[in-house]
Amino acid sequence: MNNDLTLQIFAFDCSAIPVEQHENIIRAVKKYGKALRATGRKQIVSGIRFTRNEEARVTNYSLDKFKVNSWLENDGSGVCNMLDQTSKIMREVGEHLASIPEAERPSQVIVTIIVFGRDNASVHCTYEQLREMIAHQRDVYKWKFFLLTDFTINMEKLGIAEDDTIIIKKSEADWFARPYDELTEKMVACLNSANNA
Repeated sequence: MNNDLTLQIFAFDCSAIPVEQHENIIRAVKKYGKALRATGRKQIVSGIRFTRNEEARVTNYSLDKFKVNSWLENDGSGVCNMLDQTSKIMREVGEHLASIPEAERPSQVIVTIIVFGRDNASVHCTYEQLREMIAHQRDVYKWKFFLLTDFTINMEKLGIAEDDTIIIKKSEADWFARPYDELTEKMVACLNSANNA
C-alpha cells in the first residue's frame, strides 16, 4: 500500500439542486478542497456528478475546478438514481485498484455520497445491494463512508453510521455551508490520522 496516498470518491446527485443554490455549492466545495489540501496529504479525487438525463462517467478531477452546469435546473421531478450511480463508481474504482500493483494502491479510501431525497429511479441496484457493497468495502478493505443527505432514511437504508452522516437542511438559506463545514472537520481528521499512522 502507498501509505502517503488517499483516494477520495464522490457520488454527487446534482439534479435536485435549484439554480439559486449553484454558487453556494461551488463555494462550499472549493473551500472544502482548500482545507483538504492544507493537510498536506497526497490525494486523488474520483467521482460522478450525476443527473437523471446525463450519462455518468467516472472521472478524476480537482475539487477547485468543481462546477455545476449552468443549464442544470431542478425540474421538480424528484427523479434520483443514486443506487445505480454509487454502485457503478464503487465497482469501477474497486476493479481499478485490484488491477494495479499493491504498492501503488492508496492506503486510505474515502467515499462521500451526496444525495437528495430517496432513490426512485435505479434499475440495476437496490438499497440492499448497495448496503452490502458498502459493508464489504468498509469491513474487508477499510474504506470510510460519509453521507450528506436531506433524508435520514438514506442513512438507515445504506447502513452508514449516524456520526458519518450530515443532514442538509433545505430550510437554511445556504444549504451547503454548514454541511460542508461539518464534512471538512470529519475529513481533515481522517486525513491527519492517516498522515500520523
